[in-house]
Amino acid sequence: MYCGVIMVVFCPKCGSIMVPTRKEGAVYLKCSKCGYEVKSEGSRKYDIKHQVESSKRVLTATTSEARDTKLSPEDREMLREYYEIFLEEFERSETEEQESE
Repeated sequence: MYCGVIMVVFCPKCGSIMVPTRKEGAVYLKCSKCGYEVKSEGSRKYDIKHQVESSKRVLTATTSEARDTKLSPEDREMLREYYEIFLEEFERSETEEQESE
């Protein structure tokens, strides 16, 4: 059981986690995203307790909402109708499943 204080340092440029690295006999904190580096202050001890194997890592994707997309009123109406049809079919299929049980 670990009872010490765990301190995480974030990159001032991009906000990602800074990880300790050794360079020229000193400990530096380096951002794994943008590469920003700063010499570690004080006599803190940095240890990596657990590292996930590359075969077990999960890839994730970040999405953002498209704000520049402007739909015409006709396209909006068509999408609204498709959505309504989807919901009706979904409800119908759920009702059929419940009745068959």
